[in-house]
Amino acid sequence: MANAAVAPLIVTDPLPAQAPASWSLAHRVSFRFLFSYFVLYALPDSGRISILNVIPGAAFVSKQYIAMWHALCPWVAIHVFHLSGQPTTYFITGSGDTTLGYIQNLLFTAIALLATLVWSVADYRRPNYRRLDAWLRILVRYTLAFTLFGYGFAKVFPLQFGTPGFLRLIEPYGDFSPMGSLWWFMGASLPYIVFSGASEVLGGLLLLFRRTTTLGALVSFVVMLNVAVLNYCYDVPVKLYSTNLLLMTVFLAARDLRRLVDFFLLNRPAAPADLTAPRFPRRWMRIAAMAFQALFVGYYLFGQIKGGWAGYKARYIDPQRPPLYGLYEVEAFVRNGQDLPPLTTDSTRWRKLVVQSQQAFNIKMMDDSMANYGTEYDAAKNTVSLNVGSDKSKKYPLAWSRPDADHLLLEGTLAKDALSVRLRKIDLSTFRLLNRGYHWINEFPFNR
Repeated sequence: MANAAVAPLIVTDPLPAQAPASWSLAHRVSFRFLFSYFVLYALPDSGRISILNVIPGAAFVSKQYIAMWHALCPWVAIHVFHLSGQPTTYFITGSGDTTLGYIQNLLFTAIALLATLVWSVADYRRPNYRRLDAWLRILVRYTLAFTLFGYGFAKVFPLQFGTPGFLRLIEPYGDFSPMGSLWWFMGASLPYIVFSGASEVLGGLLLLFRRTTTLGALVSFVVMLNVAVLNYCYDVPVKLYSTNLLLMTVFLAARDLRRLVDFFLLNRPAAPADLTAPRFPRRWMRIAAMAFQALFVGYYLFGQIKGGWAGYKARYIDPQRPPLYGLYEVEAFVRNGQDLPPLTTDSTRWRKLVVQSQQAFNIKMMDDSMANYGTEYDAAKNTVSLNVGSDKSKKYPLAWSRPDADHLLLEGTLAKDALSVRLRKIDLSTFRLLNRGYHWINEFPFNR
């Protein structure tokens, strides 16, 4: 019974004696294409999770492989599509939907089609690819599972999204981008973030075992369909990646489509699942394969949980906050001895001060424009030095003091102006987004 409950990666019993009928021509051709495409997509690339990178020491080989694509894709962009400028270069970005990203995906498709053509001509007599299909399913299962773990644990330990920061709390909703709206809608409810992450982790766990692969594929399909639709509808630049992951779930579930239709729609008995998997003829090889599976998965899961917990502690339990941490409203603003009134058209007078990061002052002016400064603190002297952007050669020290618990006074020189700014700390509980909380009973909707 124990062996029936958890099926290992490598089957320990021989394949069934009765071999199935030969695959149709369409089945064989489509398999050749899917095999070629998914193998290419599962190989290492920047911005994607690959099971090969989990193996210690594989990063060196991965870098060479990635460098090859980083040379090929710009060449295609320039010489085939006649593009120029930034779209033809790799640069630091959080987007997976860059021009070069689409070109690489197009190249994967073209190479897979070419491989399918050559393979079909060279191997047209083979009746089926059962064993190769078993290996491909392992590759897709684990690539998808590890990706779901990566994104899932970043939500179980709510790191991918966070509670809306001070700047977002004072930003008009109409100024949000669609992606920003989605990001902070998610961040407004930590329990929902954890729930969505747990759903991804559950799908990944079910994919680790052959006997639960179909259920894992269905759970993962629902999860990834929601993710992909959100990416498309809120213009999140991970459309290519989420679409490919969704296609992986379809590939894994497709084998059991007839069984699912029979059981759920036609009220018919469902045939047993095909649990074909690669097998090793010798007992020591089977034991080694199962041990490798346990260590491989365990090592990755341990790293995800350890990293997630460390990030959670750093953000939520013991955050390193700057001495002036808080959101402030400017009550008085004196520049060069002149007390400036709060005129809404003034682009130089401060309205609010945001201090949430150890490295930044974000100042909102009366006309709602923003001024951003880098910061360096000297806690012993109660001073904070401001600098503009990456230029740290020009520093403007401001002395700070606290007349009482609710007020902050900043005095010093910024650029050529002598400033004295009195600020009142804003109580974050006054924001409806943060103070509304949860209610089992609502006599009326609270939709504001």
